[in-house]
Amino acid sequence: MFNLIRLVVIANILAALTVFGLGLFIPFFKVTNLMDGAFFNAASIWCVTALVWDGGKISRTYDVDLVTQKVKGMVTEHDLQGEKHQHYRQNYSFGLSLFIAGLIPMLMAIALSFLF
Repeated sequence: MFNLIRLVVIANILAALTVFGLGLFIPFFKVTNLMDGAFFNAASIWCVTALVWDGGKISRTYDVDLVTQKVKGMVTEHDLQGEKHQHYRQNYSFGLSLFIAGLIPMLMAIALSFLF
């Protein structure tokens, strides 16, 4: 739980710095109020989440070529399936954590839109 809170805090700080840096050079990202900043913060976190989250069975076609099958035959004593499953679980966990990190500024942006 502490690791999730730490990831949420760090991701939001890095996203806020990124949005602020983009706002200096690109007028579209110029933050004029807190609601805009929270929205751009959530959008930037979710863009990174879309890049790192596992794409499902459709994106898992990298091990069907002949070279990969030959390499699998050369390392028979190594548990490739177990290692691949562990990578999928880590990727899913990291993507879910980033999604949760983006929920906080998005909920803040929605709340601020109703207040102002």
